[in-house]
Amino acid sequence: MSKPLASAIIVVILLSSQCILMLHSDEMNGIDEESSKLESSSRNTAITDIPTWEVGDRWLYDGYLDVGEFVSSSGVSTNVQYLTGTLDRTVTDIYTMNVDNRSTLVYEAESIGTYDASNVNLDGNTGDLDIEMQTTELVRASDLAVIEQEATIDIDFGYRIFFWTINIDVAELTITQTYSPPTEGYDFPLSVGDYWSSSYYQETDYEGSSDFVDIPEDSQSSESRSWQVMSKGAPGTSFASCQQSYNVTTFDSNGSADGYRWFCPAARGDVSSSTDIIDGINAFHELQTYQAGRSKEISIEFEYPLSPLDFDTSAWANVTQNGQPVSGQELQFRYGIEGDVRTVTTSANGSANIGFNTGHSVDDSTGGSETGSHGIIAWIPSQKIVGASTITIDQNVSTIDLVALSEGVTVERTRGQSTTTLASSTGFNAVPGDILKFYVPIQNRGLMTSPSTTMNVVSPDGSVQTVQVPSLDSLAQAVVEVNWTVRNSHPIGEITLSFQVDPDGLISDDGDRANNNGVFSLFIGRLPIASLSMPTQSMTKSEVVIDSGASYDEDGGELTCDFTVSIPDGSFVSSSEEDCIFEYAWDDDGTYDVQLSITDDENDEVVIVQSIEILNRPPEITISSEYDWTYVLSPIQFNVEERSDIDTQTPQAPMDILWDSSYPCDEGQVGVYCTVTPEVEGNYTIRVEAVDDDDDIGYSNKTIEVRNIAPTNPRAEIWMGGNRMIPDSRGVYLANEGDLLTFEGFADDSQNDLGTLLHIWNPDAENNPDLVITYEGRKSTVEHTYHTSGLHLATLQVVDNDGASTESLIVPIEIQNIDPQITPLAPPLPAAEDSVISLTVSTIDTSGDLLTLRNCFDLDPLTNSDDSEGSSDDCDVESLILERSWPDATTAPTMIVFHVTDDDGSMAIIEIPIDIRNVNPEPRASVSTFSPTEGDVVFFSANGTTDSSHDMEILLYNWDMDTSVDSDGDGNAANDIDIQGKWIEWTFTGSGSRTVSMTAVDEGPGSSITLTVIVSEAPFSLGEFMASYGLVIIVIAIISIAGAVFVIRNRQSGVRSLDPRFDQTSRLKRVSMDDAFDDPEYDPFDDQSRKDGPKAVSEESDENLSDNKTGGDGDSESVEVIIPDDVSSILLDSKGLDEDGALEEIEEESQSEDDLSESVAMSLEDALDDEDIEALFEE
Repeated sequence: MSKPLASAIIVVILLSSQCILMLHSDEMNGIDEESSKLESSSRNTAITDIPTWEVGDRWLYDGYLDVGEFVSSSGVSTNVQYLTGTLDRTVTDIYTMNVDNRSTLVYEAESIGTYDASNVNLDGNTGDLDIEMQTTELVRASDLAVIEQEATIDIDFGYRIFFWTINIDVAELTITQTYSPPTEGYDFPLSVGDYWSSSYYQETDYEGSSDFVDIPEDSQSSESRSWQVMSKGAPGTSFASCQQSYNVTTFDSNGSADGYRWFCPAARGDVSSSTDIIDGINAFHELQTYQAGRSKEISIEFEYPLSPLDFDTSAWANVTQNGQPVSGQELQFRYGIEGDVRTVTTSANGSANIGFNTGHSVDDSTGGSETGSHGIIAWIPSQKIVGASTITIDQNVSTIDLVALSEGVTVERTRGQSTTTLASSTGFNAVPGDILKFYVPIQNRGLMTSPSTTMNVVSPDGSVQTVQVPSLDSLAQAVVEVNWTVRNSHPIGEITLSFQVDPDGLISDDGDRANNNGVFSLFIGRLPIASLSMPTQSMTKSEVVIDSGASYDEDGGELTCDFTVSIPDGSFVSSSEEDCIFEYAWDDDGTYDVQLSITDDENDEVVIVQSIEILNRPPEITISSEYDWTYVLSPIQFNVEERSDIDTQTPQAPMDILWDSSYPCDEGQVGVYCTVTPEVEGNYTIRVEAVDDDDDIGYSNKTIEVRNIAPTNPRAEIWMGGNRMIPDSRGVYLANEGDLLTFEGFADDSQNDLGTLLHIWNPDAENNPDLVITYEGRKSTVEHTYHTSGLHLATLQVVDNDGASTESLIVPIEIQNIDPQITPLAPPLPAAEDSVISLTVSTIDTSGDLLTLRNCFDLDPLTNSDDSEGSSDDCDVESLILERSWPDATTAPTMIVFHVTDDDGSMAIIEIPIDIRNVNPEPRASVSTFSPTEGDVVFFSANGTTDSSHDMEILLYNWDMDTSVDSDGDGNAANDIDIQGKWIEWTFTGSGSRTVSMTAVDEGPGSSITLTVIVSEAPFSLGEFMASYGLVIIVIAIISIAGAVFVIRNRQSGVRSLDPRFDQTSRLKRVSMDDAFDDPEYDPFDDQSRKDGPKAVSEESDENLSDNKTGGDGDSESVEVIIPDDVSSILLDSKGLDEDGALEEIEEESQSEDDLSESVAMSLEDALDDEDIEALFEE
């Protein structure tokens, strides 16, 4: 019997025993007072014959594999025991093959099983174990005997590392097993009590590989195995149609049960099973679904299902399609044991009658009185549809033979609330109070149907009861149920239940009446008396003696004492002791159950359960450190020096170490090491708690000295506007001029020093070293604003109350300049010449730069007046306010530039458009008389005419002396320019009214004013003439004479080589005084000028000259003056002339004397300047 099956039986017995012991004494007395009752009934049972399979039949099982023994025997360290999964079995083919030199029809069935176990520890590695098993079986169709099976097993281990899974191939194994002869797991037809055995030759081949499991060697062996139909009934599964199944138990060569099957006729196979696949791997399966389709079926009916040896008999092969007979269907008839194979065809009724001889071949298995039971097959090879039935041959066959099958009796015992089916393997016994139900089978082993009859049943107490037995076909069975309750006062000893079929001998054809009688024995004993002695308390790791030696059995025999104690992990430890004394030491504290199971020779069992309290042993621990002192803020490590907990359940970590410290441990608060960093000076004590797996705590303390240190790790943060600034890749903070920066300083020190730290800030150490700000506390906060751009260095030094300080922390801040800005300015309105334009400009910059800004106006952007950079950055006016006027619209700029520059040279600039517009002059004119006489000199004046200061200097005064006369011939009489000047004199010729127009002209079109003069006709008068021109004539004469005398004198004194014969005055050239005065470049002392004469006057002068000559009507006169021809040239040249040159020059001058008739005329206006004329007006 396998260990799981034995354990299950023990549990059932234990539960049954407990129920009996829990019965009330009144109930026990009631049972004792009642007489034993014998109740009986009978029922027919159908013959369970060989099932047939078809391709596609499928069985789906749930189950598990017990691989613990297999893996542990391989030497692999693992906690795996069971793998759960499914098994899918399908018939894939039906064909014939040669088996042991016989043509045999076989089924090929393939099974696929997948099994897995999670969180498996394999050699210290945790993961999931997966097993995939593919099995191919060859099964003989005539009796479902196994010919060969091949199993391929793939074992994989999914090793988990965090989130990754590494698949490890544990083993790949193929096992091939062949049996000769095939092993008969069933011996059809089945009956309760049937027993058969088989000896066979087995070959096992192993192929595969594994790094973890040793692959077995191939083997060949002769084996023997036996089977027995133990019972018929519910298999304990949920499959509804299999509640009448047969329990077929398998026994090895030693007679030990090593597996079982519950055969279900409705499922044509097993509804549950326990099978040894190979040594150490057991498979347990339970049917979940069964799929089969049978539209066309073949059945076989025998003339005599039980036949003598070598007996000619017949069978009918029936073919139906959906219940209807199929005619003309060819079938292959196979009586394989005798080699009888033939083809037959069904007749109109769908049946084919086949005559054959039963032969005398024995079965591959032995059991019972028959010679053999052989399957006969009829099948359609093309459609692979099979029909089968079993014929039993026996050399001792009677017409009728009713047999009371004593070996087939099963007993169902109810003890309390537990019901157990007894069999020969478990023993038949009972105790007072048990309710027994006997199942007594009766079989007709004759050729003919037996008539109905009776059976007398004699109970153990001698009472007799007659039970009706129905009519039975050949090999049919009937089961008689007999109920009997064991009295409480029933004595100890064997009892018998006897029964006899056809006690009156009414069936005369019964060929063997000796087997009509049957006797079944059962032992009535007593439950053993259990005694258990042990302490109620003990310490962990102490041996506890559990003594049940005082137990005994009233009905005698040996007792088996099985102790089962619960242990901390929830499992149990069991031990069977012959002396009924068990010693055990618990590793952990707690309350545990101790169960004693006393079993006698009759498998009667009594269970006693007591509890024991196991007390924990507290852990022990000590700690130490390498040093007895450390500096504050310096780490120091404490370690567990010794620890012990002898009753720990976690040897790799026998206790939980919890450090009780005011500072956190770097390694965590749990562990054997604790590195802390004290933050306060003085003595520091650390405590450790050791908590074992029972939550008991052990303590240990350690005290060290903590000494002062200087502040360390100065740090600074810079904030602006609520935002923390981040330095760039250089470690430099960036800010703008004028930004308000907040400096925050920190440093590390002991807790008792942090509140008194002195922070010394110098926000601008290089540029302003005298600016020092101090702050006391854990954190300093300082505000500062930089007004100059560039790199500034802030420093921080932190000092504690002991005078120890940090090194200076340098914080670089790069201040970026903010360019100045100019507020928008509206363009000024257009202005007239000399009008003042007022501009006021506003600038924006940081507060530090506002006082140093340079504000400039560049009044002439096109001219680079300062010879630096561009022309638009001149500083003509340095101010924010400009008041300026421009006198000349033509030279006034169209725009000016204002620019502002800060101390970093950053500049802002705007252009201001300027619109200076010309102002026309306001003309004024006056005349010396409005009624002159013809020939009088009239003076005109433009005094009083106004314009801009610049235009006053460039004004032209154009006079049209008679607007009715077109003197320039352009067709417009009103635009003539007869004379120009601010002051003019004019002599009118002819009498009459004259309209005189004076036009003042600047860069614009000019403005005009007119005067009307009435000229009277005047007679000629020499006195008047002399009065008018005498003075002028005298002046001219005096000047001419003086000039001639001067020239003559100079020539006589400077030219000694001249010929006195020549008159020197012949060299004189006539020059017009007007021309001489009008040509400012004319030099009478220059030789070339003297030769060329005065340059031609401008067109305007010519016109004036013409006008003077004509006097409007051509009567004006001009005065001629003879001027020496470059007297100074003669004097200067005479110094360097030789005699020949002098003579040549005299000759040339003499020749030109003949041409002296020409004269140059000068007007009085040209001869006299403006001052002379003003003087005349004043006189």
